[in-house]
Amino acid sequence: MRHPFSLSLLLLLCIFPLSVFAMGGGISGRVLDQSGNAIQGAHVSLPALQRGGVTDERGQFFLAGLPDGTYELRVSHVGYRVLERMVTVVQGETQALRDLRLESVPVDVGEVSVFATRSDDLLRNLPLPVTVAVGEQLLRNPAISVADALDAQPGVALIRDGVWGTDVSIRGLGRSNVVNIVDGARIETASNLAAGLSLVDLSDVDRIEVIRGAASMLYGSGATGGVVNISTAPGSYSEHFRLGGALSSGYTSVNNGGSGTLTLDAGDEHWYARLHGRLRSADDAMTPEGTLRDSRFHDRSMAASVGSRVWEGHEITARYQLTQAEDVGIPGGASFPLTASARYPTEERELYTVAYSAPMLLPGVQNLSVRYVRQLIERDAEIVPNPSTVLRPSAEHTMDGVQALAGWMYGGTHRFVAGVDAWQRSYTGRRIRELKARNTIIADLPLPDATFRSAGVYVQDDMRLFDGATRATIGARADLIDVWNAQAYDLIYTEVNGVRNDAPPTRVLRWNEAEFNEVSWSAHAGLVQRLNSAIDMTLNLARSWRAPALEERYQYIELGGATYIGDPALRAEKGTCLDVGLRARTEHFSVTANVFLNEMRDLVVDAQRLDTLYVKENVGKARLYGFELASEYSILAGATAYAGLSYVRGEDIGSGGNLPSIAPATLRAGMRFSVFDALHGDVRLTVTADQEHVAAGETTTPGSGVLDLYLRGNTLRVAGLGVQLFAGVENLFDRTYRRHLSTLRGLINLEPGRNIFARLRILW
Repeated sequence: MRHPFSLSLLLLLCIFPLSVFAMGGGISGRVLDQSGNAIQGAHVSLPALQRGGVTDERGQFFLAGLPDGTYELRVSHVGYRVLERMVTVVQGETQALRDLRLESVPVDVGEVSVFATRSDDLLRNLPLPVTVAVGEQLLRNPAISVADALDAQPGVALIRDGVWGTDVSIRGLGRSNVVNIVDGARIETASNLAAGLSLVDLSDVDRIEVIRGAASMLYGSGATGGVVNISTAPGSYSEHFRLGGALSSGYTSVNNGGSGTLTLDAGDEHWYARLHGRLRSADDAMTPEGTLRDSRFHDRSMAASVGSRVWEGHEITARYQLTQAEDVGIPGGASFPLTASARYPTEERELYTVAYSAPMLLPGVQNLSVRYVRQLIERDAEIVPNPSTVLRPSAEHTMDGVQALAGWMYGGTHRFVAGVDAWQRSYTGRRIRELKARNTIIADLPLPDATFRSAGVYVQDDMRLFDGATRATIGARADLIDVWNAQAYDLIYTEVNGVRNDAPPTRVLRWNEAEFNEVSWSAHAGLVQRLNSAIDMTLNLARSWRAPALEERYQYIELGGATYIGDPALRAEKGTCLDVGLRARTEHFSVTANVFLNEMRDLVVDAQRLDTLYVKENVGKARLYGFELASEYSILAGATAYAGLSYVRGEDIGSGGNLPSIAPATLRAGMRFSVFDALHGDVRLTVTADQEHVAAGETTTPGSGVLDLYLRGNTLRVAGLGVQLFAGVENLFDRTYRRHLSTLRGLINLEPGRNIFARLRILW
């Protein structure tokens, strides 16, 4: 990544000459709550055209380049009842709608648009178990990473590799079994201590959608456990020229952390441009028993996006993201010695995306979209297992992908979606081992240079049957996987007393050049059956699969305390997932329950052969099962109680033992409240049970209980500026506890203690 801004600048400059007059009709408006406050981030769409956008900080939106006709306009946002209105589009005219007011609802009624299923639909209409986190839910949380922000979602558990480096597990499957996507790009990097989600700027995220359960039919290899689909904040068009921005700063007491963000955006009916930046710094975090060593971090990020409507709804957009981290401590890594010091001297993620979308090209054909993504992730680590040894592994991960998607409406009851998804991940890396006592440097390979290519085609049909009382979805996908590795020796060179030898006599050929090809398929069938106006039943059956990652096939990693060896002959994981759900929603009460069973074959695990030797192998048969239960009850005006319970059990059927890395049963209960409709709060208790069902090499974890408090004020207008304050306390009673899905090591390996936080946000 030697020229991080050159290509992005070229993309941003080249798109503006395309900004010519957008023909067709338009719709403009402003979205407010019942008190007249602007709602930022509301999604405004025309489902029949699969066209839409989001409201800006003033609550305004503008849709242009629309074909003539009468359509249903849908406005949705988490915490509000969906607004649907018929609108008529006329060539060359803009229909200005009066202020659209959304009615707040005390409980979740599933009336928010969801896109992770490859089409725009309301959450209540989806058979898949999906949760959505947007806007204010992300702002009011002092989460450091995307994984932190998802920790309270049902069926999702935080994997703690550090305070900065985190990941998620969904229904007992994590890391390689969960596909993480940001703006269409898969975050493909090492599976151990990945920290991929930590390289996404949470302050720039517009929404996060989580699919719980098998979703290989939609996203291909890897989605056996679920999908985390992240969309960063887009720019927005405006009927008239608009220039605005936002500035925020925050503080967290537990690690003396500070952050600042700046956003600038502009646009009119033909184009938009948005620029966002963030700086953060934090010291080692404090626990109730002392300092969590190597938990500091420093990072910065920037993002830019532009869009242009070139003709009658045809749109070209480009995005660029850059996140850089320096001197990030790694308190995680159970394979490191307890006394080891570990850090990332540098981490970097750079993303380029260019997309084109077109309106109806043929009768019945909805939006056609084509997108190209290129992502580069660079990871350097430094591990000091003892004073005389320093390990410096480094790697570059390059991902290129192309996606094309189109939809058709036919018969008035069928929505057909078809797409092509192709991507390639390339890996190159090395490890430097410095032996100070012997004045020796050894450069070796933890993996050979390798590539992982995937090309897939998928189709899906969403059907409305029996006057809409039944919603059915069926889909299938086929993928071709090609994996290649270069011939490589274990040693690159040695250097003794300053004399370098590029052909050490002790080196051996560790990997012969090889190529593996595999064709796989996946399928999904889902059903939503409306029993009455308040109760729905859901049923999902999916066949999923995952081709082993490059690290699992080839790794030969010595981290000072343990050795991890891969196996090129690993078989692909295959799963059959059954999910049955019940949804009941009224004006003041809601409950959602899901029971799932996931039968897996050839699950890839680290098998412990010796005390410090782990070898990748396929588990013959594995079973994961459990449930998620979430409910909300409006006690009185301005106060809503909620509770959620998640449980998962993982069994190795072949050995009769337990699967590793299974989160314990977790109960979350709390209350959202408002004080004079000016101050809004959320007090939440999280209780985890003892986890005694552990695999070989794991330790049991005692249960815990933690209380958190989150507060936010309304946006106040001062001298033409919008001012909003967020504050709260995490781990209010400074409880001592350890997270089961944690690799924290050392004498102190506890979760952070009491954290008082505050964030001030200014809009203009």
